[in-house]
Amino acid sequence: MRLLSIFSAAAIAVAAIAATSDASAQRNRNNGQATTSVVINYQRVLAESALGRDLQAKLQTVRQQISAEVQGLAPEQQSIEQEAQRLAASTRNQSTEQLRNNPQVQALAQRQQQLQARVAGLQGDMECTQILSRLDVNRLVEPVVRSVMQSRGAGIVIDSSNVSVSAPEFDITATVIQQLDANQATRATNVTRRPVAECQAQGQQAAAPAGQ
Repeated sequence: MRLLSIFSAAAIAVAAIAATSDASAQRNRNNGQATTSVVINYQRVLAESALGRDLQAKLQTVRQQISAEVQGLAPEQQSIEQEAQRLAASTRNQSTEQLRNNPQVQALAQRQQQLQARVAGLQGDMECTQILSRLDVNRLVEPVVRSVMQSRGAGIVIDSSNVSVSAPEFDITATVIQQLDANQATRATNVTRRPVAECQAQGQQAAAPAGQ
């Protein structure tokens, strides 16, 4: 299920990937030096840090819950298929107009739409939970990334996926992971199931013209 553009991959990526340090950049300009960049592999941060592993484990719990709910819809799906087969046999001689006005056919179509909407809603809940949970994690990661960036005298952090070649000394991924793991406040995150309507509402608010 496609969510609104506000929740694009760029928004999911750690905000510090494109962050700049005004103070550091200003110092570099005053010294006539080019702004230094450092590189981070955000996927490694998610995969290897305690925070990232905690996020994935909790998302998996939500995923299992939603999967069980989807499986719970199987009897209704089977019932719909059986009813469709019965109606196909009993209405095979009806015209298109008769089928369109047949109450049983209409009722079956409504059941199908309701089931499809329920499945789409569950899939949307999972997608929204992942997006908002990762944004919550980004809020924990960003200050650490910014701190490491500034300690290196850099003015910008670049996602390694956007870099062809870089020297190892410019990669801050391991340092960020170490600092995240060293702080109890950045070792775990709170993950709760988030309904797709929450993401849609936030997207609508972001898309609304200023002043509304």
